Amino acid sequence: MYVEVNNARLWTQDDGEGPAILFLHGGLGDVRLWEPVAERLRDSFRCIRYDVRFFGRSEGPDEEWSTVDDSIAVLDALGVERAAVVGLSMGGGIALAIAQQHPDRVTAVVHVAGAVGPFELEGYDPGDSRESEMRADFAVWAPLGVDEGYEEMWLATPEDVAPQRRAPLDVEAIAAPIYVITARHDPAVFRAMAEGLPAVRRVEIDSDHYLTLREADAVAGLIREFLA
Repeated sequence: MYVEVNNARLWTQDDGEGPAILFLHGGLGDVRLWEPVAERLRDSFRCIRYDVRFFGRSEGPDEEWSTVDDSIAVLDALGVERAAVVGLSMGGGIALAIAQQHPDRVTAVVHVAGAVGPFELEGYDPGDSRESEMRADFAVWAPLGVDEGYEEMWLATPEDVAPQRRAPLDVEAIAAPIYVITARHDPAVFRAMAEGLPAVRRVEIDSDHYLTLREADAVAGLIREFLA
């Protein structure tokens, strides 16, 4: 279904019963990155996920916007006062920002192979075409291999987005407990960012960046255990 918030139409999925979880996807796909995990958790949790503005089926005008504002607006539209926020990659950074700016709305943060701040990848060259960019991304983030399904999901990533409104991130100011899950085959510079988070627990999974698809049982089990 579509939820209309902040002048945007955001494709949203909401199923299951129990404490609410807001899932935030990464920058190399859309809500499908969380589908296998949500399927395993919706017996005990209300699983909410949406395509970030301009990703997948979501749409928005060419004006300044905020993923934090959109996420809170989705919760408001669904009548959810508080939720655990679970973010993959790009979504991990969004989850931290939500917890910092709206502490009264967040019960916990699960940071899954997540971003914290800007970083550079040595030798990364996306080329000058959509195809070469996809191949460069997969070389870095999917060294364990891909199939057509991964390629189709990657195409849900927009080529251009309107500028975002961002506030400085201060992880030490986050009151909610943070659980960090890292992927063993992610670039070292990316994993190192997560080491600086004030986490209550850290777990590494033997996967690349697509761990929510490759290791859905493990990721869902860890989330279930932590939120329980």
